[in-house]
Amino acid sequence: MPRRSTLAVPLIVAMLLTVFLPLPAMAAAPRLRTTVVQNGLVHPWDVAFAPGGQMFVTERPGRVRVFKSGGKDTPLLATTTISNVHAAGEAGVMGIAVDPNFAENRLIYVCASRDHDGKWRNQVLRYRVKAGWRLEFDRYVIRRGMRANTIHNGCAVEIGPDGKVWVSMGDAANEALAQNPDSRNGKILRVNRNGSVPSDNPILPGSSGRSIVYSMGHRNPQGIAFHPGSGRVYAVEHGPDRSDEINWIRPGRNYGWPCVTGNNSSYHPGTPGCSQNGPFVKPAWHSGSSTIATSGAAFARGSAWESYRNQLFVAQLKEQDLRRFKIIDDGRTAVRRQTYFNERWGRLRGVASGPGKKLWITTSNGSNDRIVRIAPQ
Repeated sequence: MPRRSTLAVPLIVAMLLTVFLPLPAMAAAPRLRTTVVQNGLVHPWDVAFAPGGQMFVTERPGRVRVFKSGGKDTPLLATTTISNVHAAGEAGVMGIAVDPNFAENRLIYVCASRDHDGKWRNQVLRYRVKAGWRLEFDRYVIRRGMRANTIHNGCAVEIGPDGKVWVSMGDAANEALAQNPDSRNGKILRVNRNGSVPSDNPILPGSSGRSIVYSMGHRNPQGIAFHPGSGRVYAVEHGPDRSDEINWIRPGRNYGWPCVTGNNSSYHPGTPGCSQNGPFVKPAWHSGSSTIATSGAAFARGSAWESYRNQLFVAQLKEQDLRRFKIIDDGRTAVRRQTYFNERWGRLRGVASGPGKKLWITTSNGSNDRIVRIAPQ
């Protein structure tokens, strides 16, 4: 009996501690403070930042602007007009990314629709930032093989955690290109920063060999974002009359357009390539029977975002808002959690992460467009 009493004492103490000690604090939801940092732009598409905080902004008509920072009303340092830009409809100067070694090499990457060799093509160009923040052409990263059109250009550009250049390329309104493994349209592309083919890129079924094509079966992906920590890459894509998508991009996979859309619902199964290029990867999320015109996207990074940390923020053109998604199921599923800023600034195009792990969004209304900073508090 004494032994039983001795054993019971620590058990009772442990039970009391369980009852009375406070539970671990749950991460709170941050308040979001917004600041319009620049006005008077024309279709700003994308934003990227130099290590010193200088803000690069692309404008679809053909310009790259550099501002002193992403703060409110900071001065314009320089404007460079990209040569031979053919801006029509959605085409023009679009995605931009800063080299991870920018402090040493001063390189940036731009995706633009241009007239080249008598053809209208999307190209990824590398520029060196010279004195006075003017851009000087350095080389082509992707010169040929990406058709341009007034719609479905894609042209998001990001540098991945692997140091490669990732590019989204739409089908240029030619559905069959998305299922042609030897075409660069309707694809997610992955290329070395000097334009060469990465040795670990996949060889797609039916292709003539290893290339810069990483995945296929895409319609009009306008956003690329990398999940913090895991490094998983997600592409945000416009659907046709339904089924905008968020896709987890994996090497050599086929995401179905135009054979299927959304949750692998049949769309145009008679398109060349549809019968032999399955099975198709289902999206992590799709919009169902309507479209909201998903565009740019970025993950919230850092502890200041509290419970929103590592969640995906996606801009909407048609619905004119910003939406937050949580990634679950080991990356396979994206669940919409909240909608922000409904119709406050009109159509929203780009989302980018920048200094202090804040987010910057761009509007796409055609006149007096803005760049808005979002800071968690």
